[in-house]
Amino acid sequence: MADCVHCQVKITDPTTQVVHGDLTFCCTNCAEAMEHVAGGSDPRPLSRRPVPRCSHCGTPIVDEQPMETRGNQVFCCANCAAVMV
Repeated sequence: MADCVHCQVKITDPTTQVVHGDLTFCCTNCAEAMEHVAGGSDPRPLSRRPVPRCSHCGTPIVDEQPMETRGNQVFCCANCAAVMV
């Protein structure tokens, strides 16, 4: 089991895992967030619409496919949701 390099959550659901070279992320949302922090010339988002943030790690949820909800909390993926149970 690996840990996400962005939010350090233990990856218990490998179906959402993203691997870029030697970097492993728990989901596409954390991979995208890390790319915006680590690279790119414009730190502002392309869209001005508000996006939900993960209740565990605070990552903006730009890809809703791995998103999980529990009650009125939203998580970037099942890995972050599992930590909060």
